Formats: sequence, C-alpha cells, structure tokens
Amino acid sequence: MSICELFDRYRDNELGSNDRKQFELHLDGCEECRARNLLLNNVVALLKSEEIRPLNLADQIARKAFQPETSWASDVISWLRPVPALAALLLVGVFLSSLWLMTGSRPVSAYNEYETLMEEADAGHIQALSQSTLSKAHSENDLILWLEQEGASQ
Repeated sequence: MSICELFDRYRDNELGSNDRKQFELHLDGCEECRARNLLLNNVVALLKSEEIRPLNLADQIARKAFQPETSWASDVISWLRPVPALAALLLVGVFLSSLWLMTGSRPVSAYNEYETLMEEADAGHIQALSQSTLSKAHSENDLILWLEQEGASQ
C-alpha cells in the first residue's frame, strides 16, 4: 500500500503513533497530499466559523400557507364575487342595448309594411300597378290585400 493511500486514515486519526509520524514526514515531501490537507483544513475552518441556525419548519410552512395565491384560477374566482359579477352583467346589458339601438331594430307593424310597399310602388318596382287599380281600391286595406295577391301571383 502506498503512503498516499493513508491520507484519509490520517485525517480521521485512525493511524498509530509510528504510522502518524511517518505520514507527517511524507506530507513535507508530497505536494499533492499537502494541497489536499490544506484544502480540507480550510473547509473545516469555514464550517466551524459558520453560525448554525436550526431550521424552523413551522415558520416556513406558515409563511408558504398564508402567502396570497396569484394564479389565473384565483383571478377568475375573484370575479365571481357579487359586486364585480353584477358590474360585469350591467356592462354587458348596456353594451347589448346600445347595439340594439344603433342597428335600428324595431318591431315591424302593419303600417310599416304598407309604407314599404308604397315606397316600392313609387320607385317603379311594382309595374303591374296601374291607375285604374288604384281608383278601384276603396281603402288602404283593399290596397294592401291587392298588393299581397299581386306579390303571390308573381
């Protein structure tokens, strides 16, 4: 066995007094063993100088448990609270009602249909309408019935 192989046993104080003296003589001449010994001495000194603080796992767990969650799911749940949900519903209602008003969607009545048919007649879309037919119509209802019959026959 090489004397360099006794390094670990020397560091662990497992060598007898004769072997220990012999290894210390070896340290004076072996650069590699001297560097290893110096490195380990520095590591031991650093470890001894560090303050060892016991871990308080209860504090770490409590901090983690009570830390506010900032995920997408928690944001969605926050919108389900009554006030924001009602505000969002109100905004959607205002948007839809303004859209309805802007498009001019209104209920169509019989009068609107009559006005539309009369505008088409004036524009020349209904060519079969003659002056004699208009004179035969005694009321607006007769005219509407006649226009509906003409539309169905075409």
